Amino acid sequence: MLLGTSLTVFRGIYLDRLPPGVYEPAAASVFDTLVRFLRATVRAVAAVALVTAIGAFLIGPSRAAVTVRRACVAGIGAVRGATSAEGRLGPVGSFVHRYKRWTGGAILLAAALVLATWSYPTTQVVLWIAVAVLAAFALREFLDDAGSRDPAARPGGDALARPS
Repeated sequence: MLLGTSLTVFRGIYLDRLPPGVYEPAAASVFDTLVRFLRATVRAVAAVALVTAIGAFLIGPSRAAVTVRRACVAGIGAVRGATSAEGRLGPVGSFVHRYKRWTGGAILLAAALVLATWSYPTTQVVLWIAVAVLAAFALREFLDDAGSRDPAARPGGDALARPS
């Protein structure tokens, strides 16, 4: 942020101190061309910082973060229940439940690799990667079949019943 502000201030200083006879629009164009990628990078880094701050807030223990997470899980659970007759997804659901942390780490690692290897990432690229990460986490939550491990959640199951 400081770098972006400094570039804007320095541009004004640079244009004010041009020697007489220099065509100002041409000098401004040269300056803008030289710092174009630097400005785009500053904006992209600011977008990454903002997305990271929002993500850190949402995984935290605050009341607002917990409420948002519960609402998202409840909404995705309602969609899962409406699309699946029994509300279970078989072996895929139990696999995703068992490796939920690993899949979350893989999603974040893939997003970081895409961002790191992207040539000239812009703010728009950062935001689309964040949207893709949110979609991947929503899909992971949709496929998570936590109920298949709980006998009370199965049709006709009873958590207190013990095999004899």
